[in-house]
Amino acid sequence: MKAYVLPSGVDIHPFGDPVSKSMIGNRPLHQWQDDLFRRAGLEVERIESPERISEKKFFLTYDDVWFTRRVFDDFARRAPAEGGTRRVGLPAESLLLERTRSLQDLEYGELDGERLALYRLWFVDAESPCDSEQKLADALSRARPYRARFKEKVLRMPAPKHISGFSHYEHPVTSSIVMHVRHWVHVLWANQLSIQVAWVERVLDHKLWSFCRLASAGLGCLLRGRFGSRHFVTALMGRANKFGRRCFVHPTARVEGSLLGDNVTIGAYALVRGCLIGNNVTIEDRANVYFSVVGDDCFISKNSTMVFCAGYPDSDLCVNGIQACLFGSRCALTSRVWVIDLRAAGKTRVWHEGKLQEIDNKLLGACFGHGCWAGLDVTIAQGREIPNGAVLIRPPSDILRRIPPDLPPGVPAWSVNGTAMIGEKEP
Repeated sequence: MKAYVLPSGVDIHPFGDPVSKSMIGNRPLHQWQDDLFRRAGLEVERIESPERISEKKFFLTYDDVWFTRRVFDDFARRAPAEGGTRRVGLPAESLLLERTRSLQDLEYGELDGERLALYRLWFVDAESPCDSEQKLADALSRARPYRARFKEKVLRMPAPKHISGFSHYEHPVTSSIVMHVRHWVHVLWANQLSIQVAWVERVLDHKLWSFCRLASAGLGCLLRGRFGSRHFVTALMGRANKFGRRCFVHPTARVEGSLLGDNVTIGAYALVRGCLIGNNVTIEDRANVYFSVVGDDCFISKNSTMVFCAGYPDSDLCVNGIQACLFGSRCALTSRVWVIDLRAAGKTRVWHEGKLQEIDNKLLGACFGHGCWAGLDVTIAQGREIPNGAVLIRPPSDILRRIPPDLPPGVPAWSVNGTAMIGEKEP
């Protein structure tokens, strides 16, 4: 049986890349699709139009659809056995949908009284090959909703309530995910979710390894007389790591619940928690990287902090405090770039289809295109996208470039058009 992939025509801005090349969990989107189709024993064929379809029974999707193993393994096994054309859906009232539905252009249906969000992932069972636009449209119009295998836990993390407006941030913990990738926010959200997907798949594929980690954590708590669940989770996080070849982790650094590629270096007193780290990554002393995806060949300098971020390969991510941002390749971000990641009032807005549009997520930073350079004290509004190759600096007049040698000692001076000046009043 075949799996056909049609082009969506979607490019992800500001990168300008075809959506199929979007990096999710350090893999391009097209690789996610191909790997899952082949895992199910399907022959993958990427086609430009339905005229290339030669089968009566086949799987169909578009190149902008990200789906996970838990969803597709179940769909590939059960949909052909049930017969008829079926379309994948997820529970519309889930926290996952609440967090990811914005800008996806979803359709909805019902199955057994449950409302489902429907995605562009089908099993087609037609009477003849759907080798024209009209035949394919007719076959898809008869599709019945198929509820993907879905289970969700809600992770509640404390938040500063007077700043954020909520006491806890709620994150959906599930590996049953489908998403239409139409915007850079979808690439960011998919990366954030890919961390838990990677862990679920590793546990399923390495059951003995997982059992040993659980047993080791439990025994460690028992020997130390620490019997609470928080002690057990902390011990487990410290042991549940996967290190690639030739990694170096300083003895004072701590790595928790992370998957590291080859040749990763982590410096003194650094903390890496719940991350996917690519190959040849350097994380220097005292850096903090939480729940983030870091691409191959990235560099994170001393004292940097990244939370809920994702970086494409080959970037310098040297920012001292940044959340929920997406970075393209070859970015150079210095330590005092500030990105506003929360609005004091109103909804978050992002640029989409030529205008600012509201989305449901409150916690969101910005997107830096390929080859961006951002310098000292640059402040960026929430939800903005920085074009490829942009160079952002503070006003030159704020920087002292001319300092007279006769400045009197003990008298405050400030910059006036780049020259150090003194006076009784601030200019």
